[in-house]
Amino acid sequence: MSFRYIVIDDAPFITEVIKNILKGTSAHFVGEAGNGVEGLHLFAKTRPELVILDMVMPGENGIETARKIREISQEAVLIACSTLDDAAIVENATDVGCNDYISKPFTKEGFLNVVKKHFQLELENMK
Repeated sequence: MSFRYIVIDDAPFITEVIKNILKGTSAHFVGEAGNGVEGLHLFAKTRPELVILDMVMPGENGIETARKIREISQEAVLIACSTLDDAAIVENATDVGCNDYISKPFTKEGFLNVVKKHFQLELENMK
């Protein structure tokens, strides 16, 4: 089963890392945003099933963005990520509706394990 995802993160290389990890699977990249305001617009426009959301960004942070995404959709899976492995940030992310949390830097295996909790990842066009 395929699903669509977006990445909201102020570090463009994180988007590239995530795209490379999910390349060749049933996940389809539909967009990226560098801050929460752009991310909210992108979410409303594309309605992806998965959002990978940085918690610490300039302007509107990930907590506020997650809260606003939840006002639009309860169904989307939100995976919070941050370089700060702080219990308060994890708790705040959970409180506003994030489904999971992963610390940066993450490994390919670690990231895939988090995604696999919520989606079936299938290899596409691989024989």
